[in-house]
Amino acid sequence: MTTITDPRAPMPSAPMRYTPDGNVDWGNMWDSFCVLARDGGPPHRATLLASGAEHDIGSAAYQQVVQEIVRGIAAVSGLPAVAAEPGWIAVRCHSPEMARWLAEAIELENVVARYEGDRLFVPTAASFTLKGEIKNVITAVAKTTHYWWEHLPSDVKRAMVFERQIGAFTTRLRGWLVGERSM
Repeated sequence: MTTITDPRAPMPSAPMRYTPDGNVDWGNMWDSFCVLARDGGPPHRATLLASGAEHDIGSAAYQQVVQEIVRGIAAVSGLPAVAAEPGWIAVRCHSPEMARWLAEAIELENVVARYEGDRLFVPTAASFTLKGEIKNVITAVAKTTHYWWEHLPSDVKRAMVFERQIGAFTTRLRGWLVGERSM
């Protein structure tokens, strides 16, 4: 009997790896990544991961979760990350295009994400567990940044820059035209 695997099923979880001092070895957790959900691969999670509404940002639990996600993001992507407003971690990307592309790709992996300028925002909460939501957020960032650096063609990245420049020009042009009509 042949078993058929649903390609839309969430990807299996990678086994946890640890450094000699007992910390999670985020930088060496994965041997490879499957195709991103945006390109027809399975999403990382079966359900959408968000941070929720309540955040005691002063709690030790919240601070520990933020610290581990920030450490993991740096290890898997090389990008700096910091605590942002409650429920969010801000990741500084190399360009607004990178932040936008990562946010869109991470959303398709079933992890809430957004961007503002060159900053990518991913969720955090005191209730996140190391082997659950923390790992999910870091894995989504790892998959998408790996794809951005290793697989997204340069001409696609240049087209995204051009698209942003055209949008900015269009906005300025509309401003000029509206200003002339009101004179």
